Amino acid sequence: MRRKTIFIFLYFGIFFIVSIPLILNIKINEVSNSITDLNSQILILEREKAFLNIKHSETFSISNIEKLSKLNSYIRLSISQKINELEVPYKFNEIDTDKISILGFSK
Repeated sequence: MRRKTIFIFLYFGIFFIVSIPLILNIKINEVSNSITDLNSQILILEREKAFLNIKHSETFSISNIEKLSKLNSYIRLSISQKINELEVPYKFNEIDTDKISILGFSK
């Protein structure tokens, strides 16, 4: 009887010693797979962010604003500066009519 209980405890001990690392390895692999998926999603989002930054900088660049101003017949205004005082850099071509000036361009 005593030998039987020893073998039963030995059997369960060996079973737990073998099964617990296997279960832990399975869980570690699941976590590793989820981390890999998250890293790939982060990489995709970083590419989209870089593409949007490039598109934004191309859309709102100074050269593109100058092209749009030429298409809409805006005129680049001259900027003059006095010695100690700054003059208003946006002067209208005609004083009688109010014209809109944006970023140094007016129509």
